[in-house]
Amino acid sequence: MKPPISKSDAQRALVLADILNVPFSEVLPEGEALPRDVEVLRDGLIALRQPTARIDCHDGGAPFRFLLTQAAVLPGRRVEFVGTQRLGERPHGPLMQALRVIPGLRLTAGSPWPVIVESPSEIRGPISFNVTGVESSQFASSLLLGAARLKSAGVAATVEVSGAMTSGGYFELTRSWVERCSALSFPAVPGDWSSLGYLLALSWVSGARVERIGFGTGHPDEAIAELLRGVGLTISDRVEGVATAGFEVDCERCPDAIPTLAAIATRLPTASTFRRAGILRHKESDRLAGVQELLTAAGLSHSLAGEDLTVLPGSARSFRFDAHDDHRLAMSAAVLARLQGVRLTLRGMGSVAKSFPDFWLEAAEAGVQVEAWT
Repeated sequence: MKPPISKSDAQRALVLADILNVPFSEVLPEGEALPRDVEVLRDGLIALRQPTARIDCHDGGAPFRFLLTQAAVLPGRRVEFVGTQRLGERPHGPLMQALRVIPGLRLTAGSPWPVIVESPSEIRGPISFNVTGVESSQFASSLLLGAARLKSAGVAATVEVSGAMTSGGYFELTRSWVERCSALSFPAVPGDWSSLGYLLALSWVSGARVERIGFGTGHPDEAIAELLRGVGLTISDRVEGVATAGFEVDCERCPDAIPTLAAIATRLPTASTFRRAGILRHKESDRLAGVQELLTAAGLSHSLAGEDLTVLPGSARSFRFDAHDDHRLAMSAAVLARLQGVRLTLRGMGSVAKSFPDFWLEAAEAGVQVEAWT
């Protein structure tokens, strides 16, 4: 089984490649299905090369936030952004407020769309961005990529983050890309650890081998490997062994991996605790509610005390599940069904295109059987 390229890495790489005039063909693999968010960001960057543009970000939080800042720091642009209702409901205000320090910038938001950016014909520095990190690290990542664009144009720019940094590993990933990139030596985009989580879980019960496993990538979801080892399992090109404990996870560390880990937790010998799970409420869907719905649909026990989710081991029944058009919930439902050896009827199968367009083909290699719920 083969995961896609890392969506998180590819998006950062594309912005920096655009700044450095590195062709996108040198960043993205040829002839391979790309995560939809990567396509949206790539197409948005191309659109921003013109003075006026209308960009549909669909449900992509990172594409919208990254492109919003790029539109603001490119001089003489008028860009209209639209997206899904859910994307519009997610928090973006702190990023918009931070961008308004750019002299002459006009930035207006509908309810929630359109968001319109009109940048000045000339951008002068120095510019000091200040943004909170409490709601999302993507605000700071977006501004750091914006500062990189400004510096390439000879405009001094700094980014200061106030408050705690939620999912700080993603900001460190951004900083790593900014530090490593140059037009002469552009880093390769690794495999996606978020997607590897599903495939590794499936390999545990199927014995199927997994490609593109790389360690030391800096991706927050590489924590999956450490957590699997922590419960007594081994990882080579698949997961093997007998688990001896449940998970103890701080959801702030690897929020995108939590639905996958919750599915795996049902096959561990003792209860698993997912602390600070409230962070999952502000994703493409309310993933905390979604994970609870998934476990309930399969007849598995769990509880929520404050912000801490506890998942108990158990045997599932065949189940129907509505993924609420959330790719991570859809794939985690498939993992849960295969781990438990039960039938799955799923609404929202097409949502996987956001991050892993070939998921169903790869999952079939591990024996996943799913029926569309229409």
